[in-house]
Amino acid sequence: MASDLTSLISQLPAGSVAHATRLGLVLAPCLGNDAWDRVVSHVTRLAYDTSGHRQTTTAWLGDALASGGNRGRGYISLCAAAAGLDPGTLRNAKLVCSRIPVSCRHDALTWSHHCEVGLAFSEPREIEEWLTQAEREGLSTSELRRRIRSHQASVVTEALSTAPYSVLRELRAACRLVERERHLWRRWSPGAAKAALIELQPLVSLVTSLRSRALQAERETPEYPSLN
Repeated sequence: MASDLTSLISQLPAGSVAHATRLGLVLAPCLGNDAWDRVVSHVTRLAYDTSGHRQTTTAWLGDALASGGNRGRGYISLCAAAAGLDPGTLRNAKLVCSRIPVSCRHDALTWSHHCEVGLAFSEPREIEEWLTQAEREGLSTSELRRRIRSHQASVVTEALSTAPYSVLRELRAACRLVERERHLWRRWSPGAAKAALIELQPLVSLVTSLRSRALQAERETPEYPSLN
Protein backbone atom coordinates (compact mmCIF):
# COMPACT_ATOMS: atom_id res chain seq x y z
CA MET A 1 0.00 0.00 0.00
CA ALA A 2 2.89 2.38 0.78
CA SER A 3 4.40 1.78 -2.65
CA ASP A 4 0.99 2.39 -4.23
CA LEU A 5 0.75 5.71 -2.41
CA THR A 6 4.27 6.65 -3.48
CA SER A 7 3.32 5.88 -7.06
CA LEU A 8 0.17 7.96 -6.72
CA ILE A 9 2.10 10.91 -5.29
CA SER A 10 4.57 10.67 -8.17
CA GLN A 11 1.70 11.32 -10.57
CA LEU A 12 1.02 14.76 -9.09
CA PRO A 13 2.28 17.78 -11.07
CA ALA A 14 5.58 18.41 -9.28
CA GLY A 15 5.85 22.04 -10.25
CA SER A 16 2.47 22.90 -8.77
CA VAL A 17 2.46 20.68 -5.66
CA ALA A 18 4.88 21.51 -2.86
CA HIS A 19 4.08 18.58 -0.59
CA ALA A 20 1.72 15.59 -0.53
CA THR A 21 0.87 12.95 2.05
CA ARG A 22 -1.75 10.30 2.61
CA LEU A 23 -3.90 12.94 4.29
CA GLY A 24 -3.55 15.93 1.98
CA LEU A 25 -1.48 18.11 -0.28
CA VAL A 26 0.01 21.59 -0.23
CA LEU A 27 0.07 23.50 -3.49
CA ALA A 28 3.05 25.58 -4.55
CA PRO A 29 2.72 29.22 -3.45
CA CYS A 30 1.42 31.94 -5.74
CA LEU A 31 -0.17 29.71 -8.35
CA GLY A 32 -1.93 31.65 -11.07
CA ASN A 33 -5.48 30.89 -12.08
CA ASP A 34 -4.49 28.76 -15.07
CA ALA A 35 -2.00 26.70 -13.05
CA TRP A 36 -4.54 26.22 -10.28
CA ASP A 37 -7.16 25.08 -12.79
CA ARG A 38 -4.73 22.52 -14.18
CA VAL A 39 -3.94 21.16 -10.71
CA VAL A 40 -7.62 20.78 -9.86
CA SER A 41 -8.29 19.02 -13.17
CA HIS A 42 -5.28 16.74 -12.67
CA VAL A 43 -6.28 15.74 -9.13
CA THR A 44 -9.86 15.22 -10.28
CA ARG A 45 -8.68 12.75 -12.92
CA LEU A 46 -6.54 10.94 -10.33
CA ALA A 47 -9.55 10.68 -8.03
CA TYR A 48 -11.62 9.16 -10.81
CA ASP A 49 -8.92 6.72 -11.96
CA THR A 50 -7.85 5.59 -8.47
CA SER A 51 -10.04 3.36 -6.34
CA GLY A 52 -7.54 2.08 -3.76
CA HIS A 53 -6.82 5.44 -2.15
CA ARG A 54 -10.24 7.04 -2.24
CA GLN A 55 -9.83 8.92 1.03
CA THR A 56 -6.45 10.28 -0.03
CA THR A 57 -7.62 11.58 -3.40
CA THR A 58 -10.72 13.08 -1.76
CA ALA A 59 -8.48 14.91 0.72
CA TRP A 60 -6.23 16.06 -2.11
CA LEU A 61 -9.15 17.41 -4.06
CA GLY A 62 -10.50 19.13 -0.94
CA ASP A 63 -7.11 20.78 -0.39
CA ALA A 64 -6.86 21.86 -4.02
CA LEU A 65 -10.31 23.46 -3.90
CA ALA A 66 -9.74 25.03 -0.47
CA SER A 67 -6.47 26.58 -1.62
CA GLY A 68 -8.30 28.36 -4.40
CA GLY A 69 -10.44 30.40 -2.05
CA ASN A 70 -13.19 32.06 -4.07
CA ARG A 71 -11.80 30.50 -7.20
CA GLY A 72 -13.30 27.22 -6.02
CA ARG A 73 -16.82 28.62 -6.15
CA GLY A 74 -18.90 26.65 -8.62
CA TYR A 75 -16.24 23.95 -9.02
CA ILE A 76 -17.57 21.51 -6.49
CA SER A 77 -20.43 20.04 -8.50
CA LEU A 78 -18.31 19.83 -11.64
CA CYS A 79 -15.34 18.24 -9.87
CA ALA A 80 -17.55 15.85 -7.93
CA ALA A 81 -19.18 14.59 -11.11
CA ALA A 82 -15.82 14.24 -12.88
CA ALA A 83 -14.24 12.47 -9.89
CA GLY A 84 -17.18 10.16 -9.26
CA LEU A 85 -17.89 11.71 -5.87
CA ASP A 86 -21.05 12.93 -4.22
CA PRO A 87 -21.09 16.76 -4.23
CA GLY A 88 -21.80 16.74 -0.49
CA THR A 89 -18.72 14.60 0.16
CA LEU A 90 -16.52 17.00 -1.77
CA ARG A 91 -18.12 20.04 -0.18
CA ASN A 92 -17.37 18.56 3.25
CA ALA A 93 -13.81 17.76 2.17
CA LYS A 94 -13.21 21.36 1.16
CA LEU A 95 -14.56 22.61 4.50
CA VAL A 96 -12.43 20.17 6.50
CA CYS A 97 -9.32 21.13 4.53
CA SER A 98 -9.98 24.83 5.12
CA ARG A 99 -10.23 24.18 8.87
CA ILE A 100 -7.40 21.68 9.31
CA PRO A 101 -4.18 22.56 7.45
CA VAL A 102 -2.06 19.64 6.25
CA SER A 103 0.57 20.48 8.87
CA CYS A 104 -2.02 20.00 11.64
CA ARG A 105 -3.29 16.61 10.52
CA HIS A 106 -2.37 13.53 12.53
CA ASP A 107 -0.61 10.81 10.56
CA ALA A 108 -1.85 8.13 12.96
CA LEU A 109 -5.47 8.94 12.11
CA THR A 110 -7.51 8.42 8.96
CA TRP A 111 -9.05 11.04 6.74
CA SER A 112 -12.43 10.00 8.17
CA HIS A 113 -11.25 10.94 11.67
CA HIS A 114 -10.31 14.40 10.42
CA CYS A 115 -13.70 14.77 8.72
CA GLU A 116 -15.56 13.95 11.93
CA VAL A 117 -13.62 16.62 13.82
CA GLY A 118 -13.36 19.20 11.04
CA LEU A 119 -17.08 19.16 10.33
CA ALA A 120 -17.99 19.45 14.01
CA PHE A 121 -15.57 22.17 15.11
CA SER A 122 -14.05 25.33 13.62
CA GLU A 123 -11.75 26.52 16.41
CA PRO A 124 -8.15 25.29 15.95
CA ARG A 125 -7.75 24.60 19.67
CA GLU A 126 -10.82 22.39 19.80
CA ILE A 127 -9.84 20.61 16.61
CA GLU A 128 -6.38 19.79 17.95
CA GLU A 129 -7.78 18.60 21.28
CA TRP A 130 -10.18 16.18 19.60
CA LEU A 131 -7.61 14.86 17.13
CA THR A 132 -5.13 14.34 19.96
CA GLN A 133 -7.74 12.52 22.02
CA ALA A 134 -8.68 10.27 19.10
CA GLU A 135 -5.04 9.38 18.49
CA ARG A 136 -4.16 8.91 22.16
CA GLU A 137 -7.11 6.63 22.87
CA GLY A 138 -7.11 4.86 19.51
CA LEU A 139 -10.73 5.79 18.85
CA SER A 140 -12.52 4.38 15.85
CA THR A 141 -14.36 6.87 13.66
CA SER A 142 -17.71 5.62 14.96
CA GLU A 143 -16.64 6.03 18.60
CA LEU A 144 -15.19 9.48 17.84
CA ARG A 145 -18.48 10.47 16.20
CA ARG A 146 -20.44 9.22 19.20
CA ARG A 147 -18.32 11.21 21.63
CA ILE A 148 -18.52 14.37 19.55
CA ARG A 149 -22.30 14.13 19.34
CA SER A 150 -22.54 13.53 23.07
CA HIS A 151 -20.34 16.56 23.70
CA GLN A 152 -22.39 18.75 21.38
CA ALA A 153 -25.62 17.64 23.03
CA SER A 154 -24.25 18.55 26.47
CA VAL A 155 -23.12 21.96 25.20
CA VAL A 156 -26.59 22.67 23.80
CA THR A 157 -28.23 21.55 27.04
CA GLU A 158 -25.93 23.79 29.08
CA ALA A 159 -26.58 26.75 26.79
CA LEU A 160 -30.33 26.28 27.06
CA SER A 161 -30.16 26.03 30.84
CA THR A 162 -28.03 29.17 31.25
CA ALA A 163 -29.71 31.34 28.60
CA PRO A 164 -32.57 32.56 30.88
CA TYR A 165 -30.04 33.67 33.50
CA SER A 166 -28.06 35.54 30.86
CA VAL A 167 -31.19 37.43 29.83
CA LEU A 168 -32.07 38.12 33.45
CA ARG A 169 -28.59 39.51 34.08
CA GLU A 170 -29.03 41.99 31.23
CA LEU A 171 -32.48 42.97 32.48
CA ARG A 172 -31.11 43.61 35.97
CA ALA A 173 -28.52 45.94 34.49
CA ALA A 174 -31.29 47.79 32.64
CA CYS A 175 -33.31 48.04 35.86
CA ARG A 176 -30.36 49.60 37.67
CA LEU A 177 -30.05 52.17 34.91
CA VAL A 178 -33.76 53.00 35.05
CA GLU A 179 -33.61 53.37 38.82
CA ARG A 180 -30.52 55.55 38.64
CA GLU A 181 -32.09 57.88 36.03
CA ARG A 182 -35.53 58.01 37.64
CA HIS A 183 -35.34 61.81 37.89
CA LEU A 184 -35.08 62.03 34.10
CA TRP A 185 -37.78 59.71 32.86
CA ARG A 186 -40.33 60.98 35.37
CA ARG A 187 -40.20 64.34 33.57
CA TRP A 188 -40.85 62.94 30.09
CA SER A 189 -43.71 64.55 28.19
CA PRO A 190 -46.77 62.47 27.18
CA GLY A 191 -45.42 62.33 23.63
CA ALA A 192 -42.04 61.07 24.84
CA ALA A 193 -43.76 58.51 27.06
CA LYS A 194 -45.82 57.22 24.13
CA ALA A 195 -42.72 56.95 21.95
CA ALA A 196 -40.88 55.13 24.74
CA LEU A 197 -43.70 52.60 25.07
CA ILE A 198 -43.42 51.81 21.37
CA GLU A 199 -39.65 51.36 21.62
CA LEU A 200 -39.96 49.25 24.76
CA GLN A 201 -42.84 47.07 23.55
CA PRO A 202 -40.78 43.84 23.88
CA LEU A 203 -40.15 44.69 27.54
CA VAL A 204 -43.82 45.53 28.07
CA SER A 205 -44.77 42.16 26.58
CA LEU A 206 -42.18 40.43 28.76
CA VAL A 207 -43.52 41.98 31.97
CA THR A 208 -47.11 41.15 30.98
CA SER A 209 -46.20 37.55 30.21
CA LEU A 210 -44.22 37.12 33.43
CA ARG A 211 -47.06 38.57 35.52
CA SER A 212 -49.57 36.21 33.85
CA ARG A 213 -47.36 33.17 34.48
CA ALA A 214 -46.75 34.17 38.09
CA LEU A 215 -50.50 34.53 38.73
CA GLN A 216 -51.12 31.18 37.04
CA ALA A 217 -48.55 29.55 39.31
CA GLU A 218 -50.29 31.04 42.34
CA ARG A 219 -53.66 29.70 41.20
CA GLU A 220 -52.22 26.23 40.58
CA THR A 221 -50.52 26.03 43.99
CA PRO A 222 -52.63 23.65 46.14
CA GLU A 223 -53.99 24.93 49.42
CA TYR A 224 -53.33 22.73 52.43
CA PRO A 225 -55.70 22.68 55.45
CA SER A 226 -54.45 24.37 58.58
CA LEU A 227 -53.17 22.06 61.30
CA ASN A 228 -54.26 24.45 64.05
